[in-house]
Amino acid sequence: MYIKVKDVLEIDEFKGSHLISGKEGIYNIVTNAMLMEVPDIFPYVESNSLLITTLYPIFSDEEAIKSLIPKLVERKVSGICIKPARYIKEIPLIMIEQSNKFNFPIIELPKDANLSKLVSSILELSLRNYISVLNFRNYVHERLMKLFLNGEDINALINNLSEIVDYPVLLLDNDMNITHISQDISKENVSILSTNDNKYNELIIKLQDKEYDENTYIKYSIKAGESKFGYILLLKGENENKNLIVAVEQAALLIASVFYKNYAVMEKERSFQDAFIRDILQGKIYSPIDIIKNAKNFGWDIKFPQAIMIIKILTDNYEKKKEIYEYILYSNIIEKTLEKYMSINLNKIKIVYIDDSLVIFINSIFINDIRENFIEIGKMIIKNLNTNIKMGIGISNIINNINDFPLAYSEAQQSIVAGSILNKTSFVSHYSDYEMFAIIKEVRDIDILKKYLNNKLGKIIEYDKETNMELMETLKALIEENFNIKKASEKLFIHYNTLRYRIERIKELGIEIKDGFFIGELVLAYNIYLWLNANDS
Repeated sequence: MYIKVKDVLEIDEFKGSHLISGKEGIYNIVTNAMLMEVPDIFPYVESNSLLITTLYPIFSDEEAIKSLIPKLVERKVSGICIKPARYIKEIPLIMIEQSNKFNFPIIELPKDANLSKLVSSILELSLRNYISVLNFRNYVHERLMKLFLNGEDINALINNLSEIVDYPVLLLDNDMNITHISQDISKENVSILSTNDNKYNELIIKLQDKEYDENTYIKYSIKAGESKFGYILLLKGENENKNLIVAVEQAALLIASVFYKNYAVMEKERSFQDAFIRDILQGKIYSPIDIIKNAKNFGWDIKFPQAIMIIKILTDNYEKKKEIYEYILYSNIIEKTLEKYMSINLNKIKIVYIDDSLVIFINSIFINDIRENFIEIGKMIIKNLNTNIKMGIGISNIINNINDFPLAYSEAQQSIVAGSILNKTSFVSHYSDYEMFAIIKEVRDIDILKKYLNNKLGKIIEYDKETNMELMETLKALIEENFNIKKASEKLFIHYNTLRYRIERIKELGIEIKDGFFIGELVLAYNIYLWLNANDS
């Protein structure tokens, strides 16, 4: 977009000039040119200026010569053009050394150079460049805006951008996945590689046999307000054409507008959809035909059997929770996981945000071992999200008709509540793991449950409060491992003898762990303990 020192050297008026040092600085931007006519020039110099001088104001002052370049570098001057012979025989060695040290270009001018003309030629080049860029920006804007106003889609914008710049163009989402490509390339021939484990750092784009890195492509964010929709990538090769960035900027602006318009429409549709699904889960819609018909309007093909999976972020940090939920909704990570590992079509899945959790409806008609497969899917989702925030995934029993939706929703919710008590980290739980809860909740008198719990496990609960010995946690591990002490100690990550000591403490509190009817009562009491805690939560 801007002219650089190397562009200045190509001007006719600079013929016979030589870049003698600071060669790494030839890409410094030049927006202005100034003559050095007084010794104390520093209050007047501007950043990105090219200074032109005979060194006359300071040629006899050794300290001034020594400090000139460091001070110019400090003020971000682009370089210096020196005309020797009249006042100095040659450019001082100290200046050349400093020039190379700071990558600050020194251009030696010919003896007959007219300094005023050189300044004028730089300003003229800068003005021509500015006008050229402005005209090109207007051309790109008008061409793409016409498409936008005619309601053309993102593919049309991408293809027109590619035609304007004559280079391939890609569109990436926020996870660096390719979503659109210009028509001059085939999706089968392009892929994204990475030079390290962090795909958000340095990307390499492979197009057929050619690779593009960050030096040979332009990557530009597509943003509208606080919303970020992805990136435009223009595969430019080694080309330094300043107009490429201008074209990408204009395209990004209009593509963001298309995304934002689609986003607004989608949000409106989502609000109607969520209200519709909320009514289903609350049992307010009684006609199965109406439900199936209306669901199709939202791209949801309801077929049975179904299952409900609920994802809940278990943190009080509202901003973090919102960030994770929005990422899940707009990255399609759930849909992608189900499609990849379970071969479920997208129209067989529906995700909604209800009551501070994400509710997922999944068609399971062709899935074997549904319970085990959905638990594995839940674990994959937690792994793919890769967040340090605790989350729970609850899974319902199978739904065979529309009237079962409210019950299944309740089952998935209860699975999360129970799982949050049983697990200190993220977890996946299925309602069948807590089927005893369905029996316990039928006891209407909570005091009866509390009395039974107190009689069977009251002493252990109180002991834990006083000593923090985690005897209830010990009992949980023993129950889960069928009272196998060795397996329970491994589950708790404690020594076998430590567990035996805890068991002795449990026995001293009047709890006998032995085979038969007594163990059944112990397991029932423990499940009442979980149920009461779940209801308190």
